[in-house]
Amino acid sequence: MPMSMNKGLFLRSVVQVLLAGLVFLFLFTPSAAANDINACKYLMVKDFSNDPYGIAEELRVQAKAKGFIVISKIGDVSQTDLLKACEMGGSWSREASGGHLAVRVVDASGELIAEASAGASRLGVSATVRALVGKIYSQLRYTGFDESTPQQRILREYPPRPKLIITEDDIKKATLRNRVEGIWSDLEDKYRLGIVPAPAGGGADYVAIILRSGSPLWQPSEIKAEIRTTASPAVFTCTYFMANKKPFGTTLTLDHDSILHGSITTPKGPFDLTLMRVWPEITKEPPGTTSVKEGASGTGFLITRNGLVATNWHVVADAKNISATFPSWNTSVSAEVVIRDAVNDLAILRLSDPSKLASTCPELPFQLASSNQATLGEHVSVIGYPLTPILGSTPKFSDGVVSSKSGFQDDPTSLQISAQIQPGSSGSPLFDSEGNVVGIVVATLDAAKVYRAANALPQNVNFAIKSDYLLNLFAMLPGESLASRTTAFSPEKAAQCVAIIRAW
Repeated sequence: MPMSMNKGLFLRSVVQVLLAGLVFLFLFTPSAAANDINACKYLMVKDFSNDPYGIAEELRVQAKAKGFIVISKIGDVSQTDLLKACEMGGSWSREASGGHLAVRVVDASGELIAEASAGASRLGVSATVRALVGKIYSQLRYTGFDESTPQQRILREYPPRPKLIITEDDIKKATLRNRVEGIWSDLEDKYRLGIVPAPAGGGADYVAIILRSGSPLWQPSEIKAEIRTTASPAVFTCTYFMANKKPFGTTLTLDHDSILHGSITTPKGPFDLTLMRVWPEITKEPPGTTSVKEGASGTGFLITRNGLVATNWHVVADAKNISATFPSWNTSVSAEVVIRDAVNDLAILRLSDPSKLASTCPELPFQLASSNQATLGEHVSVIGYPLTPILGSTPKFSDGVVSSKSGFQDDPTSLQISAQIQPGSSGSPLFDSEGNVVGIVVATLDAAKVYRAANALPQNVNFAIKSDYLLNLFAMLPGESLASRTTAFSPEKAAQCVAIIRAW
């Protein structure tokens, strides 16, 4: 054989050896939960921090070929399919022998589904990248989504909580012995809970039972929280089971018989637990106060440019007809209630024809803000329509200060103010010194009742609901956005965006 031919055969042999034996030196690690990978119907592949060869993109390409539905973020999946969504994260690191690829697959709550790793001596051509990623998927052993696998994982990873069979009708028929009892909801209406006396021998005084759940992990009748009383009737200790059914301890405070609030420290950071009372409704005014509604007339103010107006619930409660009239209008427009919070005496109305606002309120000189920024002694002002049969139907301005950062009998949902208000002022916006709406006028101390009780007449003791409760209520309206301030605040401009609300 000629020397040149021998040399060519020798070189081809060397190349074959390199490709066959040196390109891949895979180091496999056992899959952490090999069968669970079939619980993944949707897969999100995160970008690597170091990925010079486009490995993440190749992982996505092969994921589609394997049968995954590739998504860009977990939020693209509906709540009902959340446990079928998985996230793949990975890393590529250079080593002396070549490099190392490692991937982890976790579910939407961060629990490990599967993991795999492999090493390669060389990487740089697309065929090599495809082969490396192919080995990873082979190691993960994904055979396709199996509907039974998520259910098996739920039972194994999130075992059922103890149950107490009870319905909303049962709760409503029972005699309530403590203010914490009743029907409650979280702010997102994900869970509807019934708080009832705990079964004997369980170590708790009350339990919160799932009545309705928006999470596939939680089923009706499961116990979501264990509540214990303290020496204070408005303070409770609580073991709360989070969305992943892990228990965390907290202290719950009952505000105004309507809000249960606590803070939970989790590995992922603090979590604010807030529950709103759904039943029984608290519609009676606190003793010693009276609403500042006159007949069927009150005040409302604009919070969106598409015609949403905030007012008090007692202004429009049980009305068959509602109208709103802004300054300079010759006629009123009809309105309807879109959402209400009877506990905190709030309602949001929608105008039937918001187009007329362009002429009377072309720019908004105020915006809704948190009442947390309100300070003791701060200057505040009110614009509303008090005593319209006597004072007329033009807006009236009054000012004063924040007298207290709590309301009647230290009610934490309200501010006490000295700004003068009268019947008809219900629903008026309370402005801080910068023109932010930090409260909604609701009541005044009843002079006659106070005189009978204390032989003294109160002077300028008035109350406004803190704006945070209106912000919480507004957040429950899908697809709506609060209007931002578009011009500097002045009472003259603000008055153009405040309406008389009539209900009958």
